[in-house]
Amino acid sequence: MQAYQSPPCLYCGATWNPPGAQTCVKCHNLLPAMPAAYAPAGTPPALPTADAPFPAAIPTSAPRPGFYRAPLRTFLFAAVAADAYLIWWCFQLLGFAQRERFKNAASPWWVLFPLANLVHISRAFRGIADGETARLGRTSLSVPLANLGFIAMLVLGRLAANIYGGTGLALDMATAVVAGAVLAMVQRSANAYQASAHPELGPAPRGMGGRYTWGEVVALIVGIIITILLITADLTP
Repeated sequence: MQAYQSPPCLYCGATWNPPGAQTCVKCHNLLPAMPAAYAPAGTPPALPTADAPFPAAIPTSAPRPGFYRAPLRTFLFAAVAADAYLIWWCFQLLGFAQRERFKNAASPWWVLFPLANLVHISRAFRGIADGETARLGRTSLSVPLANLGFIAMLVLGRLAANIYGGTGLALDMATAVVAGAVLAMVQRSANAYQASAHPELGPAPRGMGGRYTWGEVVALIVGIIITILLITADLTP
């Protein structure tokens, strides 16, 4: 007796999804239609009838947008939520690059390793730019500018950690603005790629709209608390 094997997920390659599943249990993306080769043994093929010349389409649930959010929201959250939102967003970025199988895409957990995380984040930037170019003929993302902004953000953050008072507050604000600008620029390009590669996601979210996740909400709350503590430390005599 041949064991059941589901069609491989287009995003993560998982083949252990249960019969009839419409989304992948590992990455939660939409599964492809089941070819005859993957159907359970004994399943009769669907045959056309006089009143239904073709098999009815199987209803599918809406895909889960893993990296589809408004650039304005990304900018504001990155600006007010300090390092917590930045780490969460970069984790989502590497996960997105891995699902899309961009060149040299790495595990999201590389975000936790200094220096190596910069390499993999830069490769994800390049993957988004190349993907958008392949889909639309051009890209709105300048990878060198994104890399420069990311490094400048880290340098400003390191300087601000040792300076207090008005100067320290100004450096913290500059770091927040640069972080928000870089993330929003990358997010806009990623949205353009996804809108073309996955039209089932619908138009890209704008303003503060779009789907919110618990991870994003927690990162926002923790980041705001850190920001308040930083401002308090800067203004305390």
